[in-house]
Amino acid sequence: MNEKGNTEKIFEFTVFTPTYNRGYILPVLYKSLQAQKVKNFEWLIVDDGSSDNTDEIVKNWVDEEKSFLVRYYKTENGGKPRAINYGMERAEGKYFFIVDSDDYLRPDTIEKFTEWIKDIDDNNSFVGIGAAKCYPNGEYVKGVPPKTNDKGYVDATNLERHKYDLDADMCEAYKIDILRKYPMAVWPGEKFAPEQISINAMALDGYKVRWHRDIVYVCDYLDDGLTKGANSRLKRNPMGYAMMYNNMLRYDLPAKKKLFAASQFIALSICGKNAKYILKGYNKMYTVLALPYGIALSFRRRRQLLND
Repeated sequence: MNEKGNTEKIFEFTVFTPTYNRGYILPVLYKSLQAQKVKNFEWLIVDDGSSDNTDEIVKNWVDEEKSFLVRYYKTENGGKPRAINYGMERAEGKYFFIVDSDDYLRPDTIEKFTEWIKDIDDNNSFVGIGAAKCYPNGEYVKGVPPKTNDKGYVDATNLERHKYDLDADMCEAYKIDILRKYPMAVWPGEKFAPEQISINAMALDGYKVRWHRDIVYVCDYLDDGLTKGANSRLKRNPMGYAMMYNNMLRYDLPAKKKLFAASQFIALSICGKNAKYILKGYNKMYTVLALPYGIALSFRRRRQLLND
């Protein structure tokens, strides 16, 4: 229920930004939102326990911005998945669009999204719309555009992305009422688990995304970002990744890839000191087959994590 006591969504979009110590770069995203040609959105920011001046900066925008609503919450540091779940619970928009704090949007992004959702809004087989990301120089993140039809889009589940050159970074706006049924995975005591666990769960249930080849989102992988800190993130969150590999055992993958996933799932569960989680493997046959490989791999993984 929103602050006016109305259970209906009052915005087409919630632009959601989880942030942590990004006060120095957030103004770039803010300016890109101010430049949007269509402003039927709210900007919802969840500050994941920043120790910089983020709260001071954002509170000025909350008070001063007149063309769209800025909402700001500060939480105890719990990691990006928990911040997303916190934001999903509070979103007032029909569609939930995650825009990271070091990225920004092209001026026609919300305008295009507003047009695109008209075609899928009442179709319950679609969970949302997507579009391409680029680097600041305008180059597609993958280096090539997605494979689309002559109308410039392709309909696919998240598990079919590789077929259409969608397996590099894309951006999506999801129907919030569906997305809330698939909260981001979290593991007690850890702060990260890949978003694909929850997104692929929607795909397993048959939900499709309509991805467009248009570039609407600009990203720049900063040195303090999640992407460039992949190794240290794995070290701190082995069970988050164990969950990811376990979920891969639910997918329609070749036998070799399932054995690989099962081995990683076993090894990371051992490294994460939660070997009992192995008993919860989604595919018992592959888990049993991969057990000796996973145990052997756990020794190598431990050395890697210790040396990282």
